Amino acid sequence: MDRFRTVISVIGMVLAGVIGYYFGAALGESMGCAILFSVITGFAGVIYVLDNPRKQ
Repeated sequence: MDRFRTVISVIGMVLAGVIGYYFGAALGESMGCAILFSVITGFAGVIYVLDNPRKQ
């Protein structure tokens, strides 16, 4: 199940990067926005995992 969380986090980061790229293209800073959105999504994934530990 830990792999599933990791895969979902990576997919979320990739999707956020694509969305950020197109959103940033409208503002004139496409790569910067893509990186920013991906980093924010990655931090959110880490915080989620830290707040919700697996109970065994």
